Amino acid sequence: MIIRVRDLEYRVEKVLAVARVFLAAASLLAFRLDATAPAAYATLTNILLLGYLAYSVLVMLWLQASTQPGLAKIPLVLHAVDILGPATIALFSDGPNSPFLVFLMFVLVAAGYRWGLRETLATAAIAILVVVCEATVLSYGLQRLGLVLHGAYDVNRLVIRIAYLLAMGFLIGLLAEGEKRLQAESSTIARLLAKVRPDRGLKQSLQAVLADLLHIFAADAVLLAVEEVRWQKLYIWEGRSGPEPEELKLRLFEADSSQEPIYRFPLTGEFVYAQLRQNRAGSSLVSVLAVDADGQPVNGSSCVFPDHPLWRDVKAAVAGSFTFSEEWSGRIFLINPKLSRSQIAGLRYLQTLVRQLSPAVSGAYMLRRLRAKAGAMERMRVARELHDGAIQSLIATEMQVDVLRRRAADSSNGLGTELAKIQEALHQEVISLRELMLEPLNLDPRQFVEFLADLVERFQRETGIRMHFVTDLEEVRLPAHVLRELGRIVQEALVNARKHSRARNILVSLGHKDGRCRIVVDDDGRGFDFAGRLSLKDLEAKRKGPMVIKERVRHIAGELTIESEPGHGARLEISIPSPKAQEAYAKHQ
Repeated sequence: MIIRVRDLEYRVEKVLAVARVFLAAASLLAFRLDATAPAAYATLTNILLLGYLAYSVLVMLWLQASTQPGLAKIPLVLHAVDILGPATIALFSDGPNSPFLVFLMFVLVAAGYRWGLRETLATAAIAILVVVCEATVLSYGLQRLGLVLHGAYDVNRLVIRIAYLLAMGFLIGLLAEGEKRLQAESSTIARLLAKVRPDRGLKQSLQAVLADLLHIFAADAVLLAVEEVRWQKLYIWEGRSGPEPEELKLRLFEADSSQEPIYRFPLTGEFVYAQLRQNRAGSSLVSVLAVDADGQPVNGSSCVFPDHPLWRDVKAAVAGSFTFSEEWSGRIFLINPKLSRSQIAGLRYLQTLVRQLSPAVSGAYMLRRLRAKAGAMERMRVARELHDGAIQSLIATEMQVDVLRRRAADSSNGLGTELAKIQEALHQEVISLRELMLEPLNLDPRQFVEFLADLVERFQRETGIRMHFVTDLEEVRLPAHVLRELGRIVQEALVNARKHSRARNILVSLGHKDGRCRIVVDDDGRGFDFAGRLSLKDLEAKRKGPMVIKERVRHIAGELTIESEPGHGARLEISIPSPKAQEAYAKHQ
Protein backbone atom coordinates (compact mmCIF):
# COMPACT_ATOMS: atom_id res chain seq x y z
CA MET A 1 0.00 0.00 0.00
CA ILE A 2 1.34 3.43 -0.96
CA ILE A 3 0.84 6.19 1.63
CA ARG A 4 0.56 9.79 0.50
CA VAL A 5 2.86 12.48 1.96
CA ARG A 6 -0.07 14.25 3.62
CA ASP A 7 -1.07 11.04 5.40
CA LEU A 8 2.49 10.57 6.66
CA GLU A 9 2.60 14.12 8.04
CA TYR A 10 -0.69 13.52 9.83
CA ARG A 11 0.63 10.33 11.42
CA VAL A 12 3.82 12.10 12.52
CA GLU A 13 1.84 14.82 14.32
CA LYS A 14 -0.32 12.21 16.06
CA VAL A 15 2.75 10.39 17.36
CA LEU A 16 4.36 13.63 18.53
CA ALA A 17 1.12 14.67 20.24
CA VAL A 18 1.07 11.50 22.33
CA ALA A 19 4.78 11.93 23.19
CA ARG A 20 4.14 15.57 24.17
CA VAL A 21 1.37 14.57 26.59
CA PHE A 22 3.56 11.91 28.18
CA LEU A 23 6.49 14.34 28.54
CA ALA A 24 4.33 17.09 30.06
CA ALA A 25 2.70 14.67 32.52
CA ALA A 26 6.07 13.16 33.55
CA SER A 27 7.60 16.63 34.05
CA LEU A 28 4.63 17.76 36.16
CA LEU A 29 4.84 14.63 38.30
CA ALA A 30 8.59 15.08 38.82
CA PHE A 31 8.10 18.72 39.78
CA ARG A 32 5.34 17.87 42.27
CA LEU A 33 7.49 15.23 43.91
CA ASP A 34 10.47 17.54 44.34
CA ALA A 35 9.59 21.19 43.64
CA THR A 36 12.42 23.51 42.65
CA ALA A 37 13.47 26.27 44.99
CA PRO A 38 12.62 28.98 45.64
CA ALA A 39 9.24 28.04 46.93
CA ALA A 40 7.86 31.45 45.93
CA TYR A 41 7.83 30.40 42.29
CA ALA A 42 6.75 26.79 42.78
CA THR A 43 3.05 27.67 42.44
CA LEU A 44 3.67 29.62 39.23
CA THR A 45 5.80 26.82 37.79
CA ASN A 46 3.11 24.34 38.74
CA ILE A 47 0.49 26.43 36.91
CA LEU A 48 2.69 26.72 33.81
CA LEU A 49 3.27 22.95 33.70
CA LEU A 50 -0.44 22.30 34.15
CA GLY A 51 -1.16 24.72 31.30
CA TYR A 52 1.37 23.00 29.03
CA LEU A 53 -0.14 19.61 29.91
CA ALA A 54 -3.63 20.90 29.11
CA TYR A 55 -2.38 22.32 25.80
CA SER A 56 -0.75 18.95 24.96
CA VAL A 57 -3.95 17.03 25.73
CA LEU A 58 -6.06 19.39 23.63
CA VAL A 59 -3.69 19.04 20.66
CA MET A 60 -3.75 15.25 20.98
CA LEU A 61 -7.56 15.09 21.20
CA TRP A 62 -7.94 17.45 18.25
CA LEU A 63 -5.63 15.35 16.06
CA GLN A 64 -7.36 12.14 17.13
CA ALA A 65 -10.81 13.55 16.35
CA SER A 66 -9.86 15.18 13.05
CA THR A 67 -9.63 12.93 9.97
CA GLN A 68 -7.43 15.02 7.67
CA PRO A 69 -6.60 18.49 9.04
CA GLY A 70 -4.72 20.97 6.92
CA LEU A 71 -1.09 20.68 8.01
CA ALA A 72 0.44 23.51 5.99
CA LYS A 73 1.50 25.70 8.97
CA ILE A 74 0.37 23.68 11.99
CA PRO A 75 3.72 21.87 12.53
CA LEU A 76 5.55 25.24 12.63
CA VAL A 77 3.06 26.63 15.17
CA LEU A 78 3.34 23.56 17.39
CA HIS A 79 7.12 23.65 17.08
CA ALA A 80 7.24 27.31 18.18
CA VAL A 81 5.00 26.61 21.19
CA ASP A 82 7.19 23.60 22.11
CA ILE A 83 10.21 25.93 22.24
CA LEU A 84 8.70 29.03 23.88
CA GLY A 85 6.50 27.19 26.41
CA PRO A 86 9.28 25.27 28.16
CA ALA A 87 11.53 28.34 27.91
CA THR A 88 9.00 30.27 29.98
CA ILE A 89 8.73 27.42 32.49
CA ALA A 90 12.51 27.30 32.83
CA LEU A 91 12.64 30.87 34.06
CA PHE A 92 10.82 29.85 37.21
CA SER A 93 11.97 26.25 37.66
CA ASP A 94 15.69 26.40 37.15
CA GLY A 95 17.57 23.88 39.18
CA PRO A 96 18.57 20.24 39.21
CA ASN A 97 14.97 19.11 38.70
CA SER A 98 14.18 21.50 35.84
CA PRO A 99 12.33 19.80 32.96
CA PHE A 100 13.65 22.34 30.48
CA LEU A 101 16.52 20.18 29.15
CA VAL A 102 14.15 17.27 28.58
CA PHE A 103 11.82 19.55 26.64
CA LEU A 104 14.70 20.68 24.44
CA MET A 105 15.49 17.07 23.61
CA PHE A 106 11.85 16.59 22.65
CA VAL A 107 12.00 19.65 20.40
CA LEU A 108 15.10 18.31 18.62
CA VAL A 109 13.54 14.88 18.15
CA ALA A 110 10.34 16.48 16.86
CA ALA A 111 12.31 18.53 14.31
CA GLY A 112 14.12 15.45 13.07
CA TYR A 113 10.93 13.39 12.99
CA ARG A 114 9.07 16.09 11.06
CA TRP A 115 11.72 17.33 8.67
CA GLY A 116 15.42 16.45 8.56
CA LEU A 117 19.00 17.43 9.29
CA ARG A 118 18.92 21.13 8.37
CA GLU A 119 15.73 21.84 10.30
CA THR A 120 17.06 19.96 13.34
CA LEU A 121 20.30 21.96 13.31
CA ALA A 122 18.27 25.17 12.97
CA THR A 123 16.17 24.10 15.96
CA ALA A 124 19.35 23.39 17.93
CA ALA A 125 20.61 26.89 17.09
CA ILE A 126 17.33 28.42 18.29
CA ALA A 127 17.48 26.33 21.48
CA ILE A 128 21.04 27.54 22.10
CA LEU A 129 19.89 31.14 21.58
CA VAL A 130 17.09 30.57 24.08
CA VAL A 131 19.54 29.09 26.61
CA VAL A 132 21.94 32.04 26.18
CA CYS A 133 19.11 34.56 26.55
CA GLU A 134 17.82 32.82 29.69
CA ALA A 135 21.32 32.74 31.17
CA THR A 136 21.63 36.46 30.54
CA VAL A 137 18.22 37.19 32.03
CA LEU A 138 18.82 34.96 35.02
CA SER A 139 22.25 36.45 35.69
CA TYR A 140 21.66 40.16 35.07
CA GLY A 141 18.22 41.17 33.90
CA LEU A 142 16.07 39.97 36.79
CA GLN A 143 18.57 41.13 39.38
CA ARG A 144 18.25 44.73 38.12
CA LEU A 145 14.50 44.40 38.58
CA GLY A 146 15.00 43.32 42.17
CA LEU A 147 14.22 39.62 41.53
CA VAL A 148 16.65 36.95 42.53
CA LEU A 149 16.30 33.41 41.10
CA HIS A 150 18.42 30.58 42.42
CA GLY A 151 20.41 28.39 40.07
CA ALA A 152 21.63 31.07 37.70
CA TYR A 153 23.83 29.77 34.93
CA ASP A 154 27.56 29.93 35.24
CA VAL A 155 29.87 30.05 32.19
CA ASN A 156 31.07 26.46 32.34
CA ARG A 157 27.58 25.08 32.66
CA LEU A 158 26.41 27.25 29.78
CA VAL A 159 29.22 26.09 27.46
CA ILE A 160 28.61 22.44 28.31
CA ARG A 161 24.89 22.78 27.64
CA ILE A 162 25.52 24.53 24.29
CA ALA A 163 27.96 21.79 23.21
CA TYR A 164 25.46 19.18 24.34
CA LEU A 165 22.66 20.74 22.29
CA LEU A 166 24.85 21.03 19.20
CA ALA A 167 25.99 17.41 19.42
CA MET A 168 22.49 16.07 20.05
CA GLY A 169 21.02 18.26 17.29
CA PHE A 170 23.52 16.97 14.76
CA LEU A 171 23.15 13.33 15.87
CA ILE A 172 19.33 13.38 15.93
CA GLY A 173 19.17 15.27 12.62
CA LEU A 174 21.60 12.88 10.95
CA LEU A 175 19.66 9.83 12.11
CA ALA A 176 16.36 11.43 11.08
CA GLU A 177 17.74 12.38 7.67
CA GLY A 178 18.90 8.82 7.03
CA GLU A 179 15.58 7.41 8.18
CA LYS A 180 13.61 9.78 5.98
CA ARG A 181 15.80 8.94 2.99
CA LEU A 182 15.14 5.25 3.52
CA GLN A 183 11.42 5.92 3.84
CA ALA A 184 11.45 8.01 0.66
CA GLU A 185 13.35 5.31 -1.24
CA SER A 186 11.01 2.59 0.02
CA SER A 187 7.98 4.68 -0.91
CA THR A 188 9.40 5.36 -4.38
CA ILE A 189 10.18 1.69 -4.97
CA ALA A 190 6.69 0.68 -3.81
CA ARG A 191 5.12 3.28 -6.11
CA LEU A 192 7.16 2.12 -9.10
CA LEU A 193 6.52 -1.57 -8.40
CA ALA A 194 2.78 -0.87 -8.25
CA LYS A 195 2.96 0.43 -11.82
CA VAL A 196 4.38 -2.85 -13.16
CA ARG A 197 1.29 -4.94 -13.84
CA PRO A 198 0.88 -7.78 -16.35
CA ASP A 199 -2.57 -6.56 -17.37
CA ARG A 200 -1.10 -3.21 -18.50
CA GLY A 201 1.31 -4.84 -20.90
CA LEU A 202 5.07 -4.45 -21.10
CA LYS A 203 5.05 -1.14 -22.98
CA GLN A 204 2.56 0.59 -20.68
CA SER A 205 4.38 -0.65 -17.56
CA LEU A 206 7.76 0.51 -18.86
CA GLN A 207 6.29 3.84 -19.89
CA ALA A 208 4.92 4.47 -16.40
CA VAL A 209 8.14 3.37 -14.66
CA LEU A 210 10.52 5.27 -16.94
CA ALA A 211 8.39 8.41 -16.70
CA ASP A 212 8.83 8.32 -12.92
CA LEU A 213 12.58 7.73 -13.25
CA LEU A 214 12.87 10.75 -15.53
CA HIS A 215 10.95 12.81 -12.99
CA ILE A 216 13.00 11.58 -10.00
CA PHE A 217 16.35 12.35 -11.63
CA ALA A 218 15.11 15.36 -13.66
CA ALA A 219 16.55 13.85 -16.85
CA ASP A 220 15.79 14.92 -20.41
CA ALA A 221 15.47 11.44 -21.93
CA VAL A 222 15.85 7.75 -21.20
CA LEU A 223 17.18 4.92 -23.35
CA LEU A 224 16.63 1.25 -22.60
CA ALA A 225 18.75 -1.17 -24.63
CA VAL A 226 17.52 -4.75 -24.12
CA GLU A 227 19.23 -7.72 -25.74
CA GLU A 228 17.47 -11.03 -26.37
CA VAL A 229 20.31 -13.40 -25.57
CA ARG A 230 18.89 -16.39 -27.43
CA TRP A 231 18.54 -14.65 -30.79
CA GLN A 232 21.18 -11.95 -30.17
CA LYS A 233 18.75 -9.21 -31.10
CA LEU A 234 18.94 -5.73 -29.57
CA TYR A 235 15.76 -3.72 -28.96
CA ILE A 236 15.84 -0.04 -28.05
CA TRP A 237 13.16 1.74 -26.02
CA GLU A 238 13.48 5.51 -26.28
CA GLY A 239 11.48 8.11 -24.37
CA ARG A 240 11.78 11.85 -23.88
CA SER A 241 10.22 13.85 -21.07
CA GLY A 242 7.35 16.23 -21.76
CA PRO A 243 5.78 19.08 -19.78
CA GLU A 244 4.09 16.51 -17.54
CA PRO A 245 5.65 13.23 -16.31
CA GLU A 246 2.68 11.25 -17.63
CA GLU A 247 3.30 12.54 -21.15
CA LEU A 248 6.33 10.30 -21.75
CA LYS A 249 5.94 8.45 -25.05
CA LEU A 250 8.05 5.39 -25.71
CA ARG A 251 9.00 4.14 -29.12
CA LEU A 252 10.53 0.75 -29.81
CA PHE A 253 12.87 -0.21 -32.62
CA GLU A 254 15.31 -2.99 -33.34
CA ALA A 255 18.98 -2.04 -33.64
CA ASP A 256 21.02 -3.75 -36.32
CA SER A 257 24.55 -5.07 -35.79
CA SER A 258 26.15 -1.75 -36.76
CA GLN A 259 24.28 0.08 -33.98
CA GLU A 260 25.15 -2.30 -31.14
CA PRO A 261 28.49 -0.58 -30.22
CA ILE A 262 26.53 2.62 -29.56
CA TYR A 263 24.82 1.00 -26.58
CA ARG A 264 26.94 -2.07 -25.74
CA PHE A 265 30.35 -0.51 -25.03
CA PRO A 266 32.54 -1.42 -21.99
CA LEU A 267 31.75 0.28 -18.66
CA THR A 268 34.15 0.67 -15.76
CA GLY A 269 31.46 -0.35 -13.29
CA GLU A 270 27.90 -1.57 -13.11
CA PHE A 271 26.67 2.05 -13.05
CA VAL A 272 28.67 5.07 -14.24
CA TYR A 273 28.14 8.81 -14.34
CA ALA A 274 29.71 10.59 -17.32
CA GLN A 275 30.21 14.24 -18.16
CA LEU A 276 31.15 16.05 -21.36
CA ARG A 277 34.91 16.67 -21.38
CA GLN A 278 37.08 18.59 -23.83
CA ASN A 279 39.99 16.81 -25.50
CA ARG A 280 42.29 17.31 -28.45
CA ALA A 281 39.82 15.83 -30.92
CA GLY A 282 36.92 17.90 -29.58
CA SER A 283 34.69 16.71 -26.77
CA SER A 284 33.30 13.40 -25.60
CA LEU A 285 31.37 11.85 -22.73
CA VAL A 286 33.78 10.43 -20.16
CA SER A 287 32.79 8.62 -16.98
CA VAL A 288 33.85 10.47 -13.85
CA LEU A 289 32.22 8.19 -11.27
CA ALA A 290 31.47 4.49 -11.20
CA VAL A 291 30.14 1.95 -8.70
CA ASP A 292 30.51 -1.81 -8.83
CA ALA A 293 27.89 -4.49 -8.22
CA ASP A 294 28.18 -3.93 -4.45
CA GLY A 295 27.67 -0.18 -4.79
CA GLN A 296 31.31 0.58 -3.93
CA PRO A 297 33.19 3.31 -5.84
CA VAL A 298 35.45 2.05 -8.60
CA ASN A 299 38.91 3.59 -8.76
CA GLY A 300 41.00 3.59 -11.88
CA SER A 301 40.54 4.21 -15.58
CA SER A 302 37.37 5.77 -16.94
CA CYS A 303 35.32 4.76 -19.97
CA VAL A 304 34.58 6.95 -22.98
CA PHE A 305 31.19 6.89 -24.68
CA PRO A 306 31.31 6.04 -28.43
CA ASP A 307 31.83 8.83 -30.94
CA HIS A 308 28.28 8.95 -32.27
CA PRO A 309 25.75 11.78 -32.85
CA LEU A 310 23.60 10.29 -30.10
CA TRP A 311 26.20 11.22 -27.46
CA ARG A 312 27.82 14.35 -28.95
CA ASP A 313 25.31 16.91 -27.67
CA VAL A 314 24.78 15.24 -24.29
CA LYS A 315 26.26 17.16 -21.34
CA ALA A 316 25.94 14.33 -18.81
CA ALA A 317 24.63 10.80 -18.72
CA VAL A 318 24.17 7.86 -16.37
CA ALA A 319 24.62 4.36 -17.75
CA GLY A 320 23.87 1.14 -15.91
CA SER A 321 23.71 -2.57 -16.66
CA PHE A 322 20.97 -4.97 -15.58
CA THR A 323 19.61 -8.43 -16.32
CA PHE A 324 15.99 -9.56 -16.51
CA SER A 325 16.68 -13.27 -16.58
CA GLU A 326 18.86 -15.68 -18.51
CA GLU A 327 16.99 -14.60 -21.66
CA TRP A 328 17.36 -10.82 -21.37
CA SER A 329 20.10 -8.37 -20.46
CA GLY A 330 20.40 -4.69 -21.07
CA ARG A 331 21.42 -1.17 -20.17
CA ILE A 332 19.64 1.95 -19.08
CA PHE A 333 20.78 5.46 -19.99
CA LEU A 334 19.54 8.68 -18.41
CA ILE A 335 20.36 11.73 -20.51
CA ASN A 336 21.34 14.95 -18.68
CA PRO A 337 20.22 13.81 -15.22
CA LYS A 338 20.46 16.01 -12.14
CA LEU A 339 21.94 13.88 -9.40
CA SER A 340 21.99 14.89 -5.76
CA ARG A 341 24.92 16.71 -4.20
CA SER A 342 26.39 13.30 -3.45
CA GLN A 343 26.69 11.84 -6.95
CA ILE A 344 27.81 8.48 -5.61
CA ALA A 345 24.62 8.32 -3.53
CA GLY A 346 22.61 9.18 -6.66
CA LEU A 347 24.25 6.34 -8.59
CA ARG A 348 23.56 3.91 -5.76
CA TYR A 349 19.96 5.08 -5.58
CA LEU A 350 19.43 4.46 -9.30
CA GLN A 351 21.20 1.12 -8.97
CA THR A 352 18.82 0.13 -6.16
CA LEU A 353 15.76 1.21 -8.13
CA VAL A 354 16.82 -0.72 -11.25
CA ARG A 355 17.63 -3.83 -9.23
CA GLN A 356 14.23 -3.73 -7.54
CA LEU A 357 12.36 -3.07 -10.78
CA SER A 358 14.15 -5.59 -13.02
CA PRO A 359 12.64 -8.72 -11.41
CA ALA A 360 9.20 -7.07 -11.35
CA VAL A 361 9.32 -6.16 -15.04
CA SER A 362 10.73 -9.58 -15.89
CA GLY A 363 8.03 -11.28 -13.81
CA ALA A 364 5.27 -9.23 -15.44
CA TYR A 365 6.66 -10.04 -18.89
CA MET A 366 6.99 -13.76 -18.12
CA LEU A 367 3.53 -13.88 -16.55
CA ARG A 368 2.06 -12.24 -19.63
CA ARG A 369 3.87 -14.78 -21.81
CA LEU A 370 2.61 -17.64 -19.64
CA ARG A 371 -0.91 -16.29 -19.95
CA ALA A 372 -0.49 -16.04 -23.71
CA LYS A 373 0.82 -19.61 -23.83
CA ALA A 374 -2.02 -20.76 -21.62
CA GLY A 375 -4.45 -19.03 -23.96
CA ALA A 376 -2.76 -20.68 -26.95
CA MET A 377 -2.97 -24.09 -25.29
CA GLU A 378 -6.63 -23.49 -24.52
CA ARG A 379 -7.28 -22.53 -28.14
CA MET A 380 -5.43 -25.66 -29.26
CA ARG A 381 -7.60 -27.73 -26.93
CA VAL A 382 -10.74 -26.12 -28.35
CA ALA A 383 -9.37 -26.71 -31.85
CA ARG A 384 -8.85 -30.40 -31.08
CA GLU A 385 -12.34 -30.64 -29.68
CA LEU A 386 -13.70 -28.96 -32.80
CA HIS A 387 -11.72 -31.33 -34.97
CA ASP A 388 -12.77 -34.42 -33.04
CA GLY A 389 -16.33 -33.25 -32.44
CA ALA A 390 -18.03 -30.64 -34.63
CA ILE A 391 -15.84 -31.12 -37.72
CA GLN A 392 -16.14 -34.90 -37.65
CA SER A 393 -19.92 -34.61 -37.25
CA LEU A 394 -20.11 -32.21 -40.18
CA ILE A 395 -17.98 -34.56 -42.31
CA ALA A 396 -20.22 -37.50 -41.39
CA THR A 397 -23.30 -35.46 -42.23
CA GLU A 398 -21.73 -34.44 -45.53
CA MET A 399 -21.07 -38.10 -46.38
CA GLN A 400 -24.67 -39.02 -45.57
CA VAL A 401 -25.91 -36.18 -47.75
CA ASP A 402 -23.61 -37.42 -50.52
CA VAL A 403 -25.14 -40.90 -50.28
CA LEU A 404 -28.65 -39.42 -50.48
CA ARG A 405 -27.61 -37.21 -53.40
CA ARG A 406 -26.34 -40.24 -55.35
CA ARG A 407 -29.59 -42.11 -54.73
CA ALA A 408 -31.66 -39.14 -55.86
CA ALA A 409 -29.45 -38.32 -58.86
CA ASP A 410 -31.83 -40.02 -61.34
CA SER A 411 -35.00 -38.43 -59.95
CA SER A 412 -36.65 -35.65 -61.91
CA ASN A 413 -37.88 -33.59 -58.95
CA GLY A 414 -34.56 -31.71 -58.50
CA LEU A 415 -33.83 -33.27 -55.11
CA GLY A 416 -30.32 -34.26 -56.21
CA THR A 417 -29.45 -30.67 -57.06
CA GLU A 418 -30.65 -29.40 -53.68
CA LEU A 419 -28.72 -32.11 -51.85
CA ALA A 420 -25.60 -31.16 -53.82
CA LYS A 421 -25.97 -27.56 -52.60
CA ILE A 422 -26.35 -28.73 -49.03
CA GLN A 423 -23.30 -30.95 -49.38
CA GLU A 424 -21.23 -28.05 -50.76
CA ALA A 425 -22.35 -25.80 -47.91
CA LEU A 426 -21.33 -28.42 -45.36
CA HIS A 427 -17.96 -28.81 -47.08
CA GLN A 428 -17.34 -25.07 -46.97
CA GLU A 429 -18.20 -24.95 -43.26
CA VAL A 430 -15.71 -27.73 -42.56
CA ILE A 431 -13.01 -25.76 -44.37
CA SER A 432 -13.91 -22.52 -42.56
CA LEU A 433 -13.71 -24.21 -39.16
CA ARG A 434 -10.31 -25.64 -40.00
CA GLU A 435 -9.10 -22.25 -41.15
CA LEU A 436 -10.02 -20.83 -37.74
CA MET A 437 -7.69 -23.41 -36.24
CA LEU A 438 -4.74 -22.12 -38.28
CA GLU A 439 -4.27 -18.79 -36.45
CA PRO A 440 -0.50 -18.17 -36.12
CA LEU A 441 0.70 -17.64 -32.57
CA ASN A 442 4.04 -16.49 -31.10
CA LEU A 443 6.18 -17.14 -34.17
CA ASP A 444 9.95 -16.73 -33.89
CA PRO A 445 12.39 -16.49 -36.84
CA ARG A 446 12.86 -20.27 -37.14
CA GLN A 447 9.21 -21.18 -36.64
CA PHE A 448 7.96 -18.80 -39.31
CA VAL A 449 9.30 -20.74 -42.32
CA GLU A 450 7.99 -24.00 -40.86
CA PHE A 451 4.62 -22.37 -40.21
CA LEU A 452 4.25 -21.23 -43.84
CA ALA A 453 5.20 -24.67 -45.16
CA ASP A 454 2.70 -26.35 -42.85
CA LEU A 455 0.02 -23.78 -43.72
CA VAL A 456 0.40 -24.40 -47.47
CA GLU A 457 0.40 -28.19 -47.04
CA ARG A 458 -2.68 -28.17 -44.81
CA PHE A 459 -4.51 -25.75 -47.08
CA GLN A 460 -3.91 -28.03 -50.06
CA ARG A 461 -5.08 -31.06 -48.12
CA GLU A 462 -8.29 -29.39 -46.98
CA THR A 463 -9.30 -27.59 -50.20
CA GLY A 464 -7.91 -29.79 -52.98
CA ILE A 465 -6.21 -26.78 -54.60
CA ARG A 466 -2.71 -27.53 -55.90
CA MET A 467 -0.29 -25.59 -53.71
CA HIS A 468 3.45 -24.94 -53.87
CA PHE A 469 5.71 -23.29 -51.31
CA VAL A 470 9.16 -22.10 -52.40
CA THR A 471 11.89 -20.56 -50.20
CA ASP A 472 15.65 -20.60 -49.75
CA LEU A 473 15.54 -19.17 -46.22
CA GLU A 474 15.93 -21.08 -42.97
CA GLU A 475 14.78 -18.21 -40.76
CA VAL A 476 13.37 -14.69 -41.06
CA ARG A 477 14.99 -12.23 -38.64
CA LEU A 478 12.10 -9.87 -38.03
CA PRO A 479 10.35 -8.85 -34.77
CA ALA A 480 7.81 -11.30 -33.41
CA HIS A 481 4.83 -8.98 -33.99
CA VAL A 482 5.86 -8.52 -37.66
CA LEU A 483 6.12 -12.29 -38.17
CA ARG A 484 2.73 -12.73 -36.55
CA GLU A 485 1.16 -10.20 -38.93
CA LEU A 486 2.86 -11.77 -41.95
CA GLY A 487 1.47 -15.17 -41.02
CA ARG A 488 -2.03 -13.73 -40.81
CA ILE A 489 -1.59 -11.90 -44.12
CA VAL A 490 -0.64 -15.14 -45.93
CA GLN A 491 -3.51 -16.97 -44.28
CA GLU A 492 -5.96 -14.23 -45.32
CA ALA A 493 -4.63 -14.28 -48.89
CA LEU A 494 -5.14 -18.05 -49.15
CA VAL A 495 -8.66 -17.83 -47.71
CA ASN A 496 -9.55 -15.09 -50.21
CA ALA A 497 -8.15 -17.18 -53.06
CA ARG A 498 -10.33 -20.12 -52.03
CA LYS A 499 -13.49 -18.11 -51.47
CA HIS A 500 -13.40 -15.65 -54.36
CA SER A 501 -10.88 -16.51 -57.06
CA ARG A 502 -11.72 -20.22 -57.57
CA ALA A 503 -8.05 -20.83 -58.27
CA ARG A 504 -6.77 -24.28 -59.15
CA ASN A 505 -3.09 -23.53 -58.49
CA ILE A 506 -1.47 -21.27 -55.90
CA LEU A 507 2.25 -20.52 -55.46
CA VAL A 508 3.58 -19.07 -52.20
CA SER A 509 7.20 -17.90 -52.23
CA LEU A 510 9.36 -16.43 -49.46
CA GLY A 511 12.65 -14.70 -50.14
CA HIS A 512 15.06 -11.89 -49.28
CA LYS A 513 16.03 -9.21 -51.79
CA ASP A 514 17.71 -5.80 -51.42
CA GLY A 515 17.62 -6.06 -47.65
CA ARG A 516 13.85 -6.65 -47.61
CA CYS A 517 11.78 -9.73 -46.83
CA ARG A 518 9.35 -10.53 -49.67
CA ILE A 519 6.34 -12.86 -49.71
CA VAL A 520 4.47 -13.54 -52.95
CA VAL A 521 1.09 -15.29 -53.30
CA ASP A 522 0.37 -16.09 -56.99
CA ASP A 523 -2.83 -17.83 -58.19
CA ASP A 524 -4.51 -18.64 -61.51
CA GLY A 525 -8.05 -17.70 -60.46
CA ARG A 526 -10.44 -15.00 -61.60
CA GLY A 527 -8.28 -12.13 -60.38
CA PHE A 528 -9.51 -8.80 -59.01
CA ASP A 529 -11.92 -6.36 -60.61
CA PHE A 530 -9.10 -4.30 -62.09
CA ALA A 531 -6.26 -4.88 -64.53
CA GLY A 532 -2.67 -3.84 -63.98
CA ARG A 533 -0.24 -3.41 -61.09
CA LEU A 534 -1.23 -1.25 -58.12
CA SER A 535 0.73 -0.26 -55.03
CA LEU A 536 -0.76 0.13 -51.56
CA LYS A 537 -1.17 3.85 -52.16
CA ASP A 538 -2.96 3.23 -55.46
CA LEU A 539 -5.19 0.60 -53.86
CA GLU A 540 -6.17 3.04 -51.13
CA ALA A 541 -6.93 5.80 -53.65
CA LYS A 542 -9.08 3.55 -55.84
CA ARG A 543 -10.62 1.65 -52.89
CA LYS A 544 -9.49 -1.66 -54.36
CA GLY A 545 -7.96 -4.76 -52.86
CA PRO A 546 -8.62 -6.78 -49.69
CA MET A 547 -9.27 -4.47 -46.72
CA VAL A 548 -7.86 -6.78 -44.03
CA ILE A 549 -4.57 -7.37 -45.85
CA LYS A 550 -4.11 -3.65 -46.50
CA GLU A 551 -4.62 -2.84 -42.82
CA ARG A 552 -2.15 -5.48 -41.67
CA VAL A 553 0.52 -4.41 -44.17
CA ARG A 554 0.13 -0.77 -43.10
CA HIS A 555 0.41 -1.79 -39.44
CA ILE A 556 3.91 -3.26 -39.96
CA ALA A 557 5.07 -0.42 -42.25
CA GLY A 558 5.26 -2.80 -45.21
CA GLU A 559 4.60 -2.43 -48.92
CA LEU A 560 1.84 -4.20 -50.80
CA THR A 561 1.63 -4.64 -54.58
CA ILE A 562 -1.22 -6.43 -56.33
CA GLU A 563 -0.98 -7.40 -59.99
CA SER A 564 -4.29 -8.55 -61.44
CA GLU A 565 -5.55 -9.75 -64.81
CA PRO A 566 -9.29 -10.50 -64.68
CA GLY A 567 -9.94 -14.11 -65.62
CA HIS A 568 -6.25 -15.04 -65.50
CA GLY A 569 -5.27 -14.77 -61.86
CA ALA A 570 -3.64 -12.36 -59.41
CA ARG A 571 -0.29 -11.83 -57.73
CA LEU A 572 0.12 -10.36 -54.22
CA GLU A 573 3.58 -9.20 -53.17
CA ILE A 574 4.28 -8.11 -49.59
CA SER A 575 7.61 -6.43 -48.87
CA ILE A 576 8.85 -5.77 -45.33
CA PRO A 577 11.47 -3.06 -44.70
CA SER A 578 14.68 -3.44 -42.71
CA PRO A 579 14.75 -2.56 -38.98
CA LYS A 580 16.20 0.89 -39.84
CA ALA A 581 13.27 1.65 -42.13
CA GLN A 582 10.85 0.48 -39.45
CA GLU A 583 12.57 2.82 -36.98
CA ALA A 584 12.11 5.77 -39.37
CA TYR A 585 8.46 4.83 -39.79
CA ALA A 586 7.94 4.67 -36.01
CA LYS A 587 9.39 8.19 -35.57
CA HIS A 588 6.60 9.67 -37.68
CA GLN A 589 3.78 7.87 -35.87
